[in-house]
Amino acid sequence: MSVTTRPYNPSDYESVTALYKQSELYGGQFDENRDSEERLTKKISDDSEAILVVEEDGKIVGTVSLIEDGRVAWLFRFAVAKGNNEQEIAQALYNRAVEILKSRGHKQVLVYSPTGDDFLAQRYESFGLTKGNEYTCYWKVI
Repeated sequence: MSVTTRPYNPSDYESVTALYKQSELYGGQFDENRDSEERLTKKISDDSEAILVVEEDGKIVGTVSLIEDGRVAWLFRFAVAKGNNEQEIAQALYNRAVEILKSRGHKQVLVYSPTGDDFLAQRYESFGLTKGNEYTCYWKVI
């Protein structure tokens, strides 16, 4: 088994969106407005390390986006395919994302997780993250 964590490139789009469309992998929902090929390409043109992927034996099995503005740093769309090495892949992706954020001066990282998702809660707690308060995200197409 060969596992590699690397920056996303536009040729990864179909594989990454296949992960995004499995909402149980990260607790979110695929949204063409946020997750279009053009938006992802724009994101990496501004910051080549803003979206990471993990390949296992040549297949993309995980992804995470880094959202930061100098004040806060979020792990967004942190999706890892179900499988035998799921926890190890998630850990590798988390470690690389944190390494990048630390190099940019961040001392804290946040990640969204839906209320009541015990699987994701256990994943994030295994990384040493502290559970915050429960919130609901509101959105509107503008």
